[in-house]
Amino acid sequence: METAVTRLETMFQKAESDLDYIQHRLEFEIMKSLPDNPAAEENPLALLEEISVVKSRYKALCAQLEKVSLEQRESMNGIRAALEGTMKIVQTLQQRADLQPSPLSEEEQAAAQLLGCQAAKEMESLVGKPLCSESVDADTAEEPQFKPLTEETLQSVPRSIRSTVKLADLNSLYRHLFNHFVSNKNRAALSITQMNKMNMKATDTRIRILKELGIVELDKQGNVRLVV
Repeated sequence: METAVTRLETMFQKAESDLDYIQHRLEFEIMKSLPDNPAAEENPLALLEEISVVKSRYKALCAQLEKVSLEQRESMNGIRAALEGTMKIVQTLQQRADLQPSPLSEEEQAAAQLLGCQAAKEMESLVGKPLCSESVDADTAEEPQFKPLTEETLQSVPRSIRSTVKLADLNSLYRHLFNHFVSNKNRAALSITQMNKMNMKATDTRIRILKELGIVELDKQGNVRLVV
């Protein structure tokens, strides 16, 4: 929608410029060919007055279009802000209810891209399963599967955070945390000291990368817990 409005603005501006050129060109050509002091009914310059009327209508339309464009941008900003606020609320409720995120549908991904929010993949991590889970049997629910991080995912983290960490080392720590919190169903957050006692080879940099990717969260004491 925003692109269409911008395209219309450009078309109106070009049309106004073309009208200006036509008017000045006609005036020049007519003045060259007209005899001195022609009768009013024989003066084709009167025809140019119609062009002036058309130009004034164009200017009025341009003013209306600018107003529509401004209102459209304000509406889109309001929708984005409301959606992002809702996503944060869903994420908080999801974490408190310990729910596993479900992927976005094609329609939801298209809507996310249209609204210009953060990447659809990032939105996918915020939209979980329905909060009303009374009909779901926790004992029969499918066990989440560990999915290693890809090089592309690692490269999406700012260089200032990821430093020189290797993907294999990061996935090794991620797998240990997944096994501890998901497979073994432990809930208590771990300190770096505790993790290294379990041979997880945790470092501040690796923890910061996982936090940046939304895989782990830190409490006030800096202890780590997997976000699942």
